Parts: sequence; structure tokens; C-alpha cells
Amino acid sequence: MTIVGVYSPERLKLRQPVDETINGVRVVRLPSGPKWLGHRVGTLWNRYKLRRWLAQAHAQSLLDLIEASDYAGWLRFGGPRNVSTIVRIRGSNLFFDTELGRGGDAFEHRLEREALARAKCIAAVSRYAARRTLELCGLSDRECTVIYNAVDTAIFAPVKGVEIEAGLIVFVNSINPRKGIEQLMDAMNVVCGSHSEARLVAIGHDARKGGNQGDYVGKLLERVRPEYRGRVTFTGRLERNTGVLDYLRKAHVCCYPSHMETFGIAAVEAMAVGKPTVFSRTGPGPEIIEDGVSGLLCEPRDPADIASKILKILENLPLAAALGKNARCRVVQMFDKRDWVKRNLDFYGNALARKTKPS
Repeated sequence: MTIVGVYSPERLKLRQPVDETINGVRVVRLPSGPKWLGHRVGTLWNRYKLRRWLAQAHAQSLLDLIEASDYAGWLRFGGPRNVSTIVRIRGSNLFFDTELGRGGDAFEHRLEREALARAKCIAAVSRYAARRTLELCGLSDRECTVIYNAVDTAIFAPVKGVEIEAGLIVFVNSINPRKGIEQLMDAMNVVCGSHSEARLVAIGHDARKGGNQGDYVGKLLERVRPEYRGRVTFTGRLERNTGVLDYLRKAHVCCYPSHMETFGIAAVEAMAVGKPTVFSRTGPGPEIIEDGVSGLLCEPRDPADIASKILKILENLPLAAALGKNARCRVVQMFDKRDWVKRNLDFYGNALARKTKPS
């Protein structure tokens, strides 16, 4: 396997390609074009540079498959002839800009459409992401294989002896308006007023471009009534397999009112730990959670609805236990990493069978 990407010289710290082997995987970092090319020309140049590198690599040692995400249209110029190219729908600018009502960059949208149209094979992380992305690209008639993202259920698992902290609500995601953190802050005014033990721990970093964690967190806390602010904690980023897991296992309920996702791995991790989870009913939400069975779905832009779903779990211990148990079973059945590996291998096998067809 080879992983190749294009980086700004500042991030790469060099102006020459870096080619190294890490844990048996070849990792290649190519410097991007100079800034004086401008946005559009520079963007096209970087994608052409990637295409040229792929052709050279294929000439030296035959490539079997080439895969890229739909984001940013990196396979705009395709790959070498007779090599199957795969675009996996994970969340393009076009998808999120449309779903969230943002303007976006029409040039970037065009690159994403063109890269997807050129792909020999298409996969997606959810049925919703597949359907909406293909609709937006005018490719609704294209075949698309849905392979849900997955978690390691041996790591993200309940542990005996860990006591649940009554009233502990856990949110794990980037501290970003799109993830519903503002509505969750508003909901905490209702939750804290109705449940004396309720407190929120929000785990994650501020992922907004140019955002300042301290400033944004301060504004978020201002949305909470002064008497409840001491019951809201922002931890910043924590290690996933240690700090995050510790909080998930202690949580009474986990809440992820994201405005839109293509999958929602954070919610699935909480479910794998056996936690009653509140997730958004938008996008792929109903594919992840059976509402009322393996979790609860909420209207992510409605703080009152978010609060009602949290309180429903906090105030009903038998329901919380049943939702948590069913959540774990659903993840083991549908989103387990072991099955995910097999599904991907089967998909790649089918893609290889198409490699000799004309481009």
C-alpha cells in the first residue's frame, strides 16, 4: 500500500517530495504548487501533479487500485489507464455546503463533481450520503456500494466495575457550530433546571478555520445561565482510546446533535460502549440508530427537543439500560471493524475485476 498526499511547503517543512516507509506502508508527501499560481490554477496544478505522480508510480511498479475521498476532487484528472479508480463518498464540500445552506465555492464543487464522474467505482459511508451526493452530481444512476464506517468493538466496549456518574452527559466532537454544540448549550439550561445532577462534559478542539478555542468556548458558556455554568466543562482534545473512553464509560447519556453528518462515528463509539445515545435525526441518523430502540433521535436545531431526549434518558433508568444494551448489540451487528475489513476486501475485489475495462 502507498499513501500519497499534497502538502503546502510550510506544512511539509521542505520543498522536495518526502518518500518514506512507516510500519510497512509507503508514505509520499508532495509539495504543493507555489502560491503565486493563485487559488484556481494552483488547485488544478496540485491535482495534475498528483495525477502525474500516479502515472510515474504505475510505470515503475504496477498499481492495482487508486482510492481517494470525494472531498476536494483530488482525482479530477483520474488515474493511469487500466487502473480502477475509486472515489469514496465521505463528505464533500458540495454535500455539506448544500445540506447546511452554505454558499461554498462553485469551483471546488465542480472539481468534486468531475472527480466522482471519472471514478470507475464509487463507495459511500452511508446510504444518505450516497443518495444526496450522487443527486447533487447528476449521477443518480451510478452504482454505489455502501460500506458503513466501523469501530473496534474490542476497544470501545463496556468495562465491568466502572460506575456510571448519575447525570453525566458527554459530547465528543469538534467544538464547531455544525456539530450542534450551540444548541446543546441552550438545551443545558432546560436540563440543568430539571435535573439536579445533570452536568455536561464537552470533549474536542475548536475546528473552525481561524477559530480561537478560548474565545469560542467563552461565547458558548455565555449561552448557559450563570447558575448552571459550573456544570459545563470543556476538556479540549483528549486521546481517543484513553481519555475519551474513560468519559464514555462513566457517562449517563451521550449526546451528538450534529446538524449534518455523512456517518457519525462519535455516536457509534458511544453506542459501542453501551451508552444510551442521542443523535440527530437528520442525514444518516435513522441508519445509525433505531429511534427508541438503540438510542434516541433529536431535531438538532431545536434545543427543546434535545433537552427532552436527554431528560427522557436521565429520568428513566430502565429505558437508559435498554437503550445502552441495544446500542451495543447494533454496533456489533452493523458497525464492527472486523466485518468492515471483510466488506472492504470484497469491494476491492470487485473493483479489481473491472480494471481491464476501457477507461
